[in-house]
Amino acid sequence: NVFVKHSRTNDDMQIDIAHMRSLIDGNTVAIVGSCCQYSHGAVDDIEEMAKVALRHNIGLHVDCCLGGFLVPFMEQAGFSLKPFDFRVKGVTSISCDPHKYGFAPKGSSVVMFSNKALRHHMYCYLTQWSGGIYATPTMTGSRAGGPVAATWASMCKFGVAGYVETTRQIVGACRKISEGVRQMEGVKLIGKPEVCVVAFTTTKEGISCYSLADCMQKKFGWELASCQNPPCVHLALTLPTSKNADQFLLDLKESVKIVFAEPKGFTSTAGMYGMAASLPSSFLEDAAATYLDAMSEAISSVPAKAGA
Repeated sequence: NVFVKHSRTNDDMQIDIAHMRSLIDGNTVAIVGSCCQYSHGAVDDIEEMAKVALRHNIGLHVDCCLGGFLVPFMEQAGFSLKPFDFRVKGVTSISCDPHKYGFAPKGSSVVMFSNKALRHHMYCYLTQWSGGIYATPTMTGSRAGGPVAATWASMCKFGVAGYVETTRQIVGACRKISEGVRQMEGVKLIGKPEVCVVAFTTTKEGISCYSLADCMQKKFGWELASCQNPPCVHLALTLPTSKNADQFLLDLKESVKIVFAEPKGFTSTAGMYGMAASLPSSFLEDAAATYLDAMSEAISSVPAKAGA
């Protein structure tokens, strides 16, 4: 019987604190903020959210899955960022994905708690099982040791100094690209890029941002993620792309010229998202389920041998 209430966002795509506060009632168990969120790279005001959480005696979870190996090192790398972690009284849990900017394999995601008592609520116990007393630190049961060991090796390889340097390159490139987009005609930033994601859309009526993304892929090989509500595309910076920030801006500027001159030349993604915006969620869920079913289908027939 747990469900989610969605808060509005402000012009910087951060949680609207006043609206979030209005959603809290006697049944609220926790609020969630991001540092940074996936779609637009926005960093929520965790300090203000913590004040709300403390006032209502509820939990505050900080989603650092994307920025978990960047935001802790930003200050050492020369970038300012408001406190977001357990230094902020009221933050009760933080999630982090080492397989992103920690450069580790998938399967090693982490959730941290501000104290042991909270962590104990994640444990799963079977004390009356006929097979004996069983306890596991998560609801998912057994976890492969390989990804955990590989994650430890990655952390030892990079060390604090290594992560500070990768943060300096990635965040620096993110801010360079965001400033370039801000000054470029034909596009505008969505949100306030602070860490590793730059989101933008087109400013000319009738020209889709998805067409611009298609052009960037077909003409220059850039893979931009398509987002919605509001329509936009984003670039998530990595170490390779951070070294090519100047080239990205040049290619984006050229793509704007191409798409504005030939708006119907790049319509594959634009058509899909344009149609999706007009369809009910239930239909989209059914379509997504059909797609996943197709991916999971076993091949029943063996391909014929050559020359048979």
